[in-house]
Amino acid sequence: MTKSYLIVVAGMAWAAMVGLTPAHAQWLGQSERSLTQCVPADDLMRRGQINRDPSLPLSIRAADLNATPDQPIEAHTDVVVVRGDQQLNTESMVYDPTTGLLTLPGVLVYTDAFIAIEAQRAEVNLDQSTGSFETVDYRINGAQGSGHARTVELINERQAELSVFDFTTCDPTQPDWQLLADDVVLDLDKSVGTAKGARLKFKGIPLFYLPYFTFPLSDERKSGFLYPRFGLSSSDGLDLSIPWYWNIAPNMDATLTPRWIQDRGVMLGNEFRFLKRNQSGEVSLDALIGDDKTKDDRYFAQVDYRLRPARNWAFNARLRRVSDAQYFLDLGGGLDATAIQYMRSSAALRGRGQYWSMRVGTDFFQVLDDRIAPRNEPYRRLPRVLLDIDRPLSERVRFEMDNELVYFHRDQGTRGARVDLWPRLTASHSAPAGFVRAQAGVRTTRYALDNASVESASRTTPIVALDGGLVFERLAGQGQVQTLEPRLYYLYVPTKNQDALPIFDTSALTFGFTQLFHTNRFSGADRQSGANQVTWALTSRWLDAASGRSRADINVGQVIYFQDRTVRLPGQPIDATNRSDLIAEANWSLARSIALKAGLQWDPEARALSVAYTRLAYRGDGGLQGALSYRYRDDVLDQVDARVRIPLTGQLNLIGRSVYSLKDNDSLELLAGIEYESCCWAVRLTAREYIRDREITKQTAVFFELHLKGLGSLGRQPYPLF
Repeated sequence: MTKSYLIVVAGMAWAAMVGLTPAHAQWLGQSERSLTQCVPADDLMRRGQINRDPSLPLSIRAADLNATPDQPIEAHTDVVVVRGDQQLNTESMVYDPTTGLLTLPGVLVYTDAFIAIEAQRAEVNLDQSTGSFETVDYRINGAQGSGHARTVELINERQAELSVFDFTTCDPTQPDWQLLADDVVLDLDKSVGTAKGARLKFKGIPLFYLPYFTFPLSDERKSGFLYPRFGLSSSDGLDLSIPWYWNIAPNMDATLTPRWIQDRGVMLGNEFRFLKRNQSGEVSLDALIGDDKTKDDRYFAQVDYRLRPARNWAFNARLRRVSDAQYFLDLGGGLDATAIQYMRSSAALRGRGQYWSMRVGTDFFQVLDDRIAPRNEPYRRLPRVLLDIDRPLSERVRFEMDNELVYFHRDQGTRGARVDLWPRLTASHSAPAGFVRAQAGVRTTRYALDNASVESASRTTPIVALDGGLVFERLAGQGQVQTLEPRLYYLYVPTKNQDALPIFDTSALTFGFTQLFHTNRFSGADRQSGANQVTWALTSRWLDAASGRSRADINVGQVIYFQDRTVRLPGQPIDATNRSDLIAEANWSLARSIALKAGLQWDPEARALSVAYTRLAYRGDGGLQGALSYRYRDDVLDQVDARVRIPLTGQLNLIGRSVYSLKDNDSLELLAGIEYESCCWAVRLTAREYIRDREITKQTAVFFELHLKGLGSLGRQPYPLF
């Protein structure tokens, strides 16, 4: 049981495991959800613990053992050789001590913690660490991988050559796919394997042929090609990418991705990554020189950098730039990317202590929507300093302070600096039956403006809030506890005329349930809403008495105004209503596999629905999945979204999605596909029609993915249906 035999074990195992890639099969984990196996779990040999201590004894047992001095040692009938986790079984073994030649003339079976091998015959020189094995079959313990090699030649203790090699995770008697190679050379000193005449077959059909490639023999990364990705669309034709991975150093790598788009030309993508003790980063650049359609050079560049200069301090930077506003529309993928109006770049240094946190940073935007005028572009914040303090003064009293210093710059419009300070005291008391919380502070905002009619402006407003709630409980039967939680929140902020203050980064907050308990109706510091109002809210929960898990909850709330809201953004009217929209939200776990979420906003003045949404989701044990959603916003949105995955058999699924706009009376997206999954491979074919831009231009595309379990995926990443 020599090291030379182990080279076969390690070599064939790694060759089988890594195939054509350096452990970069991004979708490999999807095969874990398969309920089927080519080899029953009970028939798989369990993976054990490796035990290769050189001091372990070598045990040889046989029914007939002949050890004559100066003669070869012969063992016959039920020969078993054991050392550690390694075991060799055969019917005949001859060892010549003078030459070091070990001859195994018949069938032999070798097993260890990782692999099981059967060969028809073998001959090994233990002194020279050379030898040969004929007609070798192997199986990886604890996994589906198995294969065959016609011959294995041991060149020395660290090198071996295999001829007519193959690997599969399918049933070895009827493999649907196989990785084959004419010749494989294994070099453990370099941790590299080399294959010649490699090809990948699926259902007997050759998919790829590589006359020469290398692969790693350890868990270290290895330079080489990754799996290709391809798709087909009505606008651009065939889209093919073949990534190549470059292992530059243990802490540094890169991926080069040539991409051919039939109607646009050749594109090159590059991603560079590095990792050090206190810093890391990624740099990527995708470039298409001379787009055949637009005749322009197209690119997208991105830099991500992270640094920890000291304990409790971190620096992060993310810089992004794109060649033109249509890049994501043409080359970037789905509707989510094409809907981006601004692309943000930022850099910030963050630190924190026991009672404080600080952020010093900057951010700026690239406008991707050509309908946005320069005077309406977002400001660059150069720089922005935030300092937050939260210090307990006693068991029930806390001192908090939010501070901001920022300079706003834009080519057109008012520019200048802003300081915003908000110190406050918060006193609170809580008990199982309820809580009460009081807060009082003063918010001061001052400006130093560069190119405005006034050089300075300011606003100072006290803010007082009182919040309290009760919790009632009762047994609701069936092992449930129902709670009833009334809550009142009073807010007072004197109204100040702020029409002279600039608008740098402030907008109206989207009204929702959490907004009922907010001290300001606006984001940013350019506007502080006046308030003399009380919020009432009622929450009821149904809890599992044993686990405390919420089975259902309902939240209802509304704001009662005692004065008009005269603080507003330019162009907005004064809000003189006495009550806010009535907000209701509900979550309900109807059963283990069914969940319902719903919400609405009701305008009591107009007696009309302002906002509504609902989502019903189902996930069955048999693989059936479905979701039905509805979204409505007055004069903006009225959509239905239905998604489903239907198992026809244990291996065949239908998938589909439909997004329909009731407001436009038009389909926004249609998707239909079929999935098939066997014990060792899966295939997914989907067709999709969707809106690709704001001009309601529709595009159709076909996506294909073939997943060979244990090897990787061929095709485009699957559509994220759920």
